[in-house]
Amino acid sequence: MANARTDELKKILLEQILAGGSISLPDLCNRTGNRLDELSGALQSLAVRGEVLVAGPQDGPPEEVILSCPGVGGEGTAVPDGREKRLAAKIIVSNISVLKTRLLIQAQEMIRELLNDGVPRTREELASLLLMELPSRLPGGMPDVLLLPDHTYTLRDTAAGQAELERRAEAARAHSQLVQRQRRQVDDLLDEHEVLAEEEISRLLGEKLQPEAVAHLVCLPGGYYTHPDSDAAWDEVGRYLSHSEPISRKEFVLMFKRHKKLVAKIKKGREEPPFVILPDGRVTVDTRPEGAEELRRREILAYVHYTLKQKMGGRSFFTLEDFAPRERKLARQEALQAGCVELKIARRELFCAPIKAEPGKIARELKELTGLDLPVKGGPTVPVAFLLDNSYTARETGRLLGVHPGDIAGLWELGHLQGFQMEGVTRYWRAPVDALHRSPNMERLLRRAEKIKPGDAARILSITQDRIRQLIREGHLRSVGRSERGVYFLRRGDVEDLLARLPDLREGWGEMPPQSSERPVWHKKRRARRSKSAAALPTGPIVLDEFQQKSISALLEGQSVLVAAPTGTGKTLIAERLVDSILEQGREVVYTSPIKALSNQKYRDFARQYGHYRVGLITGDVSINERAQLLVMTTEIFRNWCFANPEWMDNISHVIFDEVHYLDDVERGTAWEESIIFAPPHIRILGLSATVPNIHEIARWIETVRGSQVLVVEEYRRAVPLEINWITPDNEILDEEEALDEIEALHQVGSRSRYMYGHGGEEDKYGFSK
Repeated sequence: MANARTDELKKILLEQILAGGSISLPDLCNRTGNRLDELSGALQSLAVRGEVLVAGPQDGPPEEVILSCPGVGGEGTAVPDGREKRLAAKIIVSNISVLKTRLLIQAQEMIRELLNDGVPRTREELASLLLMELPSRLPGGMPDVLLLPDHTYTLRDTAAGQAELERRAEAARAHSQLVQRQRRQVDDLLDEHEVLAEEEISRLLGEKLQPEAVAHLVCLPGGYYTHPDSDAAWDEVGRYLSHSEPISRKEFVLMFKRHKKLVAKIKKGREEPPFVILPDGRVTVDTRPEGAEELRRREILAYVHYTLKQKMGGRSFFTLEDFAPRERKLARQEALQAGCVELKIARRELFCAPIKAEPGKIARELKELTGLDLPVKGGPTVPVAFLLDNSYTARETGRLLGVHPGDIAGLWELGHLQGFQMEGVTRYWRAPVDALHRSPNMERLLRRAEKIKPGDAARILSITQDRIRQLIREGHLRSVGRSERGVYFLRRGDVEDLLARLPDLREGWGEMPPQSSERPVWHKKRRARRSKSAAALPTGPIVLDEFQQKSISALLEGQSVLVAAPTGTGKTLIAERLVDSILEQGREVVYTSPIKALSNQKYRDFARQYGHYRVGLITGDVSINERAQLLVMTTEIFRNWCFANPEWMDNISHVIFDEVHYLDDVERGTAWEESIIFAPPHIRILGLSATVPNIHEIARWIETVRGSQVLVVEEYRRAVPLEINWITPDNEILDEEEALDEIEALHQVGSRSRYMYGHGGEEDKYGFSK
C-alpha cells in the first residue's frame, strides 16, 4: 500500500515539474499539499534514479533549489553520474528539513493567533481554519498552549487556560496528599507486618494503592514490599551474596545504595550479621566459605589475643608452644603487631613483651633460660633494652677480643661464649665475653676454634687425606661447614684431640706410627714492609672542617640544610651538634634512617652519648621510650606520624634524614617525599647524604613544597683514602708487591700434598687428594 502511494506521488511530482519545465522546491511543496515527509522520500528516489535534476545550495535557502527533468531545456540534456545523483539527494534532504522547520513556526504562530480570542477549539476546528492538516497533537515547542479535558485547546493566559492550570494544581495537590497519606499508612502497616504483598496493602488501605506510595520500598521476589533496612530486605541482600563471589565495598555501595543504614555500616567497617568484611575489604556473608573461614579466624585470633595478654601480663619472655600450629601463626602475627620482639635463646623460640619491668625480674627470668647472673641496675625498662645493655654484637665482641668476627661463631659453637638471636642477628652476653677477654688461655681457645681444611688436618695427624675421609665416615671427626667450592672444614681442636687416640686407630688400620712430626710449608722470606711516615697527630681542641662549621651555623640560625659529603668526612658530627643544641633548649628532634638495623645502631650510639632516658627508638618492630626528646625511627614511621599523629610533633624542632638520597629509590622514595611534603611547617630539615649530582635540584624542590629556604653544603674531599690491599688465608694484610712475593713463594713450593707425601695428586670436590 505504501509503495503504491509513493508511486502515485512520484507521478504527481513529475507532472508538476514537466508542466513548468522547472520549479522551485517551496512551490512544488505548496502544489502537492506540504506533505513534506512523503515528498522528501519521493524526491530522493527520483533524484537517485536520475529522473529529476536538482540545482541549488545544500544548506538553503530552499527558494534557490530548482527541480527539473532530463531533456527539458538546453542544460538538462546531460545524464547525471552517480556522484551528482547522491549530491542531489543530499540537497533535497537538507532543504526539506529547513522547509519543515519554517512551516512549523508558521503553523505555531497561526494557531496562537486563532486561540488568542479565548475561545477553546478542537484540532479539527484549527485545521479547517488554517486550511492545513494538523497531527494528532499540536506542533511541539508550544508550552503556552493547553489541552483541556474536553479535548479542546486554549492559551495559558486566557480565562479557560487559567482555570485549567488551577484545576491541574488542585489535582496535583490532592494526588500528593493521597500519596503521602498512603505512604504513612503503608509504613505503619510494614512496621507491624514487615512484609506485605501489593494486593494485601490495597485491601488494608481500602482503596487502590498508588505506585508513588511504595516507591521508597524494596520489592522482594513474589511482589512483596518491605522497608530497605528491614530484616527481610537485608536477608534478601544476604541471599544474593550467598550465591555470588565476595564483592568490594565500592561494588556493595553501588548495588545496595537503597539500604542506607546497611551501606553506612559497611562503609565504616562495622559488620551486621550475616554480612562479613574480609581482611582485603571485600564483603560476603557467613554462609559463604570465605565468610565462615574469616569468622573462624577471628575466633582463633580472639583466643590468641586473650592468651597473649595473659602471657605478656605475667612474664617478660614467653613462648608460643601452647598454641596449635594454625593458632601459632596467628599468635606470631598478633605478637609482632603488639610490639613484641622475636628472640631465640638456647634453641628456644621466645618473644620479648613490650612492657616495662623491674631489671631484677627480667634478670631472674633470663637466669632460668641461660643460667647467667646478669647485673641489675637502673629503673624499670623494657626487656629488649635490657638485652641490648647486657650483650654485644659479633663485631663488638671481635673488637673486644681482638679477633676476626668470623672466629666468634667458632667460640660460640665450642661453648666458650653464650648468646642469643634477636630478629635474626646473633648477640653475645657481656659476662662470658668479658670473662673470655680476661682469660690467659685466649690464644689457645682461638687456635682450637680455628677451621682448617682436610689437607691441613692430614698434615697435623701425619696421615693421608683418604684416612681423614675415613675418620669422618666413622664419626671420629665431624665437618663444621663447607667453603664456596664445597670443601669440608674441620675444627683444629677436634683434630688435635684425635692425636692421643691416633695410635690405637693406626693399629686398627694395621699401620706403623710415623717417624716425623708435622712439617711446615716453606715460604720465601718476605722483605720488610716499607715504613710509612705517620702523620703528626693534631694537638689542642678539634677544629671542624669548613663545611661542618657552615652547616652547624645555618642550622642554629633556624635554616634547613642539605649536606652532601663523601663517606667518613664527618656528616654525623653535624647532626650531633644539632642534637646537643636542641636538647639544651628542651625541644625534641627526630633522627630517621632507611633501615631498621641502622636505626637500632643509632639508638645505641645516642643512648650511650645522651642517656637512655633521653633517647627513644621506633621501628615498627620495637618501640622504646617513644616520648623521648631524641627519637630514632625509620623514615616510613615518620611519614606515618605526619599523617596520623601531627599533634605529637608540636615540640619537634628538626628532623634529620640520614641517607636522604633514598629520594631516588623507585620503590621506597615516596616515603622521603611524603615526609618532606607533609611534615608540619615549623619543623626544619637536615638531610645527610653522600655526594649527589642533583643536590641543588632537590633543594629547590624542598623550598617549593616547604616554603622555606634550604642551604646546600657540599664537600668533595675524601677524608679516608681508598687503597687496594691483599689478604692471605692467614688473615694477614699485604700490599700489592708483598702479595706478588707471596704468590711466587707458593708457586715455588708447589701443592701441599706434593710437598708432604712426595707424589702428585689432584684434589676432589671435597678438598681431598686423589
